[in-house]
Amino acid sequence: MLRPIQGIFNPADYPDLLVGLDSPDDAAVWRLDEERAVVLTRIFSLPVVDNPYSYGAIAAANALSDVYAMGGSRSWL
Repeated sequence: MLRPIQGIFNPADYPDLLVGLDSPDDAAVWRLDEERAVVLTRIFSLPVVDNPYSYGAIAAANALSDVYAMGGSRSWL
C-alpha cells in the first residue's frame, strides 16, 4: 500500500529513524535519545466485528503484536 511513496524519502535525511524506510516491516522505530526509542505502528486491516469492545481488543492486540515484533516493550516514563 505504501510502495508508491517508497522513493520519496531519503533515509540519510532522518538519522533518528532506525527502522521504517528501507524495507516493509511491522512498524517504524524512532530514536528519542541514546537509551530510548518509540515504536510506531499503523493497522491497515480492520477487524470485521460488530461489537465495539471486540473491535478495540482486536485492534490493540494487532498493534501490540507489531510493537513486540520490533523488539519493543512496555515502559513507563
